[in-house]
Amino acid sequence: MIQVLRELLLSDCVTHTIVNSVLARYSQLHVDSDAFIASVAEIISDIREPITVQQQDMGREERRQLDLKVGL
Repeated sequence: MIQVLRELLLSDCVTHTIVNSVLARYSQLHVDSDAFIASVAEIISDIREPITVQQQDMGREERRQLDLKVGL
């Protein structure tokens, strides 16, 4: 159950109106308040972690083929 609530808190689909309810239930399932705080801090860290994208250099022909595929 804790894992499901954790995934909900990390999800982009959950609106801010639901977060309070999920967080309240999440806190009820954590017996130790220190563990709860550490868990919430970890969730916040996961949310704030920037998504990195590796950019790959394409050759001229590869770029042309990609442009043709997307219709540019």
